[in-house]
Amino acid sequence: MKDKSIAVVKCDFHDHTGSWSGEWLRLCREYGLTHELIDWREIDAFEKLQRHDVVLWHYSHYSDSEMKFAHSIMIALKASGCTVFPDRADASHFDDKVAQAYLFDSLDIPTPRNYVLYSREAVDAWINEIGSFPIVAKLRSGSGASNVVLLRDRLQLTRYADKMFGRGLASKPSPFLKIRSNISSSRSWQDLFARAKRAPEFFFSLSQASAKDRERGYVYLQEFFKDVAFDLKVVVVGDRLSFIGRKTRRDDFRASGGGDLFYDRSVITADLIHASFKAADALASNCMGFDIIYDQHSGKPFIIEASYGFSHTSLMKAGGFYDRNARWHDEPMNAPELVMLNMIQKASL
Repeated sequence: MKDKSIAVVKCDFHDHTGSWSGEWLRLCREYGLTHELIDWREIDAFEKLQRHDVVLWHYSHYSDSEMKFAHSIMIALKASGCTVFPDRADASHFDDKVAQAYLFDSLDIPTPRNYVLYSREAVDAWINEIGSFPIVAKLRSGSGASNVVLLRDRLQLTRYADKMFGRGLASKPSPFLKIRSNISSSRSWQDLFARAKRAPEFFFSLSQASAKDRERGYVYLQEFFKDVAFDLKVVVVGDRLSFIGRKTRRDDFRASGGGDLFYDRSVITADLIHASFKAADALASNCMGFDIIYDQHSGKPFIIEASYGFSHTSLMKAGGFYDRNARWHDEPMNAPELVMLNMIQKASL
């Protein structure tokens, strides 16, 4: 393992709490690996990256520049012989809910009914032929429940469609939603203060995301499941699976980004474990975090979205992981570490 060199890309969110790059650097030092931190914006960055066996880049959907260029750079690096993460299977659908909807459907991954409408006429046809309300409307990009609304009737959908086929909607996160979520989910003054200390990171994310284009020219609708008290971020890396439970916001149907986390293993069913491993295998992903809810009537798990990136520190608080036989192991699952070791192993083959 020690003869493989690692390049950690200095992403635009390198100093952010949620960035994996600092963890990768720490692990490289701990394992005694040859490694280099490379700023992707340097004039000779690509040539420097090519010299390494493994390239790791935890780029963010909040960075307009990284979303435009990182994926193609990684594809080129792989073509030149590097082992990369995220690879095509991890990131081709990153921060694109429409792409994920098509991909889940094509791979027979259990997901709510999704409707992608590319014209105003198609919206009218959906209203007349299906018209199932309430319905969830989402933009392609965004996380933490930003850009997700519940449309309750024909009039609300019509007004939403007029915006999407007109000036469009901004995809940047909402500071008002973030502030409200932090206040409502804080269990103590100390908890609220700790979250307030991270406010500069959020506003940095907001400034980066402000460069992104407005979303327009489509309407993406997703089936609504009522009475859902929580969702789960279920992470699969190789033969390991762990989770983060997220309670829905007060007087809201959304859970992601709310900050009210829990780790009760009693909500993890064998069906969910099986479906998550099966989905990860179908996607051929090295690392994938699935947003999952249960249908309150059937108890069946449904995968809502997927992302290769998530809070690895929150995941480790689960205190362990499941294997493919649904056996629990009391060992915190450090996703960046597992990814790095798996990429080194791939590079050694």
